Amino acid sequence: MSCISFSSAATPANDPGDAAISSGAPHIPEPMVFDLVRPLGVKQGEAEANVLVSHSLRNGSTEWAPEFEFGFLDDYAIEFELPFDNLSLSEYKLGLQGTIGTLLNNHFIHGWQMLFYHDRHLQKYSADWLYLAGYRWNSGISTFNMLGLRRDDFEKNGKYAGIFNSSVFYDYSEKLTLGIELNTEFEEHSHWKYLLTPQVHWDFNQNATLQFGIGVSQTDGKNTEWLGSWRMVYAF
Repeated sequence: MSCISFSSAATPANDPGDAAISSGAPHIPEPMVFDLVRPLGVKQGEAEANVLVSHSLRNGSTEWAPEFEFGFLDDYAIEFELPFDNLSLSEYKLGLQGTIGTLLNNHFIHGWQMLFYHDRHLQKYSADWLYLAGYRWNSGISTFNMLGLRRDDFEKNGKYAGIFNSSVFYDYSEKLTLGIELNTEFEEHSHWKYLLTPQVHWDFNQNATLQFGIGVSQTDGKNTEWLGSWRMVYAF
């Protein structure tokens, strides 16, 4: 651009949790690499600023993206993001997200997300459409999944790709969450790529969270790349 067995005391399922949650009810941590436009179930007026940094351990290049997210209505949020490639602004990105609701006694929550991109260098527009679903299995373990399509160019020669993101999290304590995230993209003509990122989330308080991890990426089963990534989140 993710099961693991642990034993320890864990945070309750209805704990308000960290700044980087994907939903308030149920409490589910937010993936680091493919994050959300605020948590599902966002309240009007909630806001978040964060920055994601990914550094190639092979060639030294760095991609980073500051963004601002805002709940403009209950259950609806918008984000503005500026992705950079090293020191060059590469894209403009706009995101919209909505919450459909909860099921199964508030253990399950789902919604949708739309992302729009403008590539400054290639002068093209692209978009993602995604269905979002999270489930709290017990007081320690939760999962979050995203499934959708990407159109890589709005022109007639544009192609579609399938997108799948799956994450598993374990709340080790009130401040520490362990997780693993798998991002996969399937393009036309059987091309595919993935990024698998084990990650750690540390909550300084209910407003500030640091996420970090080292992931492995491949395209068509070759060209292995190692990425060190971190995201700093501040909600207010």
